[in-house]
Amino acid sequence: MNITTTSIDPYSWTAHIELDTDELKKYIEQAKEAIAESITVEGFRKGKAPKNIVEQQVGVDAVRSEALELALEGSFAEAVKSHEWDVLRTGDLKVEKNDAEGLKYSLRVDVWPSVVVPDLTAIQVPKKVVEVSDAEIAEALDTVVNMRATFLDKAEPSLMGDRVEVDFDAALNGVAVEGGSSRNHPLVIGGKSFMPGFEEELVGLAPGETKKFSLVAPEDYYEKSLAGKAIDFTVTMRRVQSVLKPAADDAFAVSLGSFKNLQELRASLRAGITREKSAKEQQRIRLAILDEIIRVASVPAPEAMVRDELNDMIHRFGHDLQSKGMELSMYLARMKKTEEDLRKDWKPEAERQVRITQILRAVAHQKEIKVSAEELEETLNATIAELIKQGQATEADMDPQRIRSALYERMLTDKTLAFLESTCAHSL
Repeated sequence: MNITTTSIDPYSWTAHIELDTDELKKYIEQAKEAIAESITVEGFRKGKAPKNIVEQQVGVDAVRSEALELALEGSFAEAVKSHEWDVLRTGDLKVEKNDAEGLKYSLRVDVWPSVVVPDLTAIQVPKKVVEVSDAEIAEALDTVVNMRATFLDKAEPSLMGDRVEVDFDAALNGVAVEGGSSRNHPLVIGGKSFMPGFEEELVGLAPGETKKFSLVAPEDYYEKSLAGKAIDFTVTMRRVQSVLKPAADDAFAVSLGSFKNLQELRASLRAGITREKSAKEQQRIRLAILDEIIRVASVPAPEAMVRDELNDMIHRFGHDLQSKGMELSMYLARMKKTEEDLRKDWKPEAERQVRITQILRAVAHQKEIKVSAEELEETLNATIAELIKQGQATEADMDPQRIRSALYERMLTDKTLAFLESTCAHSL
């Protein structure tokens, strides 16, 4: 077998592979054996029919087609082994010759860059102590109380803390803002769910009254096209309701069904906030460790990998937009951007993600971090059972192999991150 390569870039090349007649014959014989195992020939047990009879029954073309598949797979596997390629992916397969004289083909080969993991003991990221203040518990308790509040219609002007329903229209320089209108829109005055200053303007409005006012959107406003600009609003009050909150006492805690008294409810809220803050701190630490490794190590970001990461980022973003009732094309038009603009804006983050992926892979390999078959099967069975229980899928329409592969990658990543955290994080 003859193997040559033509470089595309440091991490990609075109492999040219040739097999002579004798080498190809091996795969033709293997093809006949494989076909014999899959068909029934009268007078013979499955797999026991002579090869010439198998060829007569299925035809020469079927044998050559099967042989081609086996030859491509087998010869490329030999090339990978002999040249020690750490293959990321392949593509652009071109069969240039496939006849009695031999097989000649080419394909693109992208490989993983070689990453040298630095001395991890020299990387130390401080770990913050997670604390929960009484004020945070009070805020969480107030949220629970608000969820159990009742509302009483009133004809009087609205007050801070009232629940209201309003019609509103927003305009910029006399032109209606896209998505800036709503009817019977509910909000609680003082709930800080609108542009700063909007809710305060509603105080004193009675049902049926209309008010016009202008507000300057903050510089960091989520809608970048409006940031820092004066927006004109026309608001009509449609409904005003007093908010009647239950008292936060033992009786209220018992009414929730899971607590004996207010103290138990507060303890549960503290535990929940602690878990949430601990998870955020863990995420911060792990990303800080990875960023520090990127800083001290030489981790490349091949263009092909960055391009794939950008494709995934845009696909996920488009899917998220669809779940909210908007198409990516509509979003881009609204933001006056193109997909290429997104790619340019997001490229630094894509490069970072590519480097993180390589670091995690290199650390897992160097430290021999693995996911056992028992761990994987246990998690797979639990995941499938939960999906069925939640009605998200049935056993018939699930692909266990696809789920298994995704779970393996996630579990290996979690184990590797846990190893990095235990090695590189320290308490203040």
